Amino acid sequence: MTRVCVLLGLLAVGLVACRAAPAPARTLDPRADVVIPYAVAGGGQVRFTVHPRYDTGQPITLELDITAGSVAIRGPLSGRVLASGLEGERSVRILMASDFTALDVKPGGNAHATVIWDGRDSDGRSVQAETYSLSLDFVIGEQSQRLGSVIEVRAP
Repeated sequence: MTRVCVLLGLLAVGLVACRAAPAPARTLDPRADVVIPYAVAGGGQVRFTVHPRYDTGQPITLELDITAGSVAIRGPLSGRVLASGLEGERSVRILMASDFTALDVKPGGNAHATVIWDGRDSDGRSVQAETYSLSLDFVIGEQSQRLGSVIEVRAP
């Protein structure tokens, strides 16, 4: 907590009074997109942009911005959606290369892609309102790397 001190002059005696300053007003918009930057080998970056929440029955869309440093970045090549609960972690859907367009970003290059998960599980049913983790697989230089985000799905 920030403290504010005020110098009070009473005749020849100086008094200092301190009081708690009000907390700064929160300015973060709860509806604003969430940006998750991942630093990767070679000085590159893979940045996910997701919405704070998605409605059940609707597609889940996330934006990818890729900046390759000194090594190439390929992907996303595959992915998966997991749900975690008291019963443990369970696979909801495996995403294949046919579910999105893979990028091949040469060293020093940039690329943008939109990844869309239809919001359905492996059996084709719309997922329930829950928090999911969505991860995508990339090749950074010669190394595989899995990057992802938490996705909140709520009833409309």
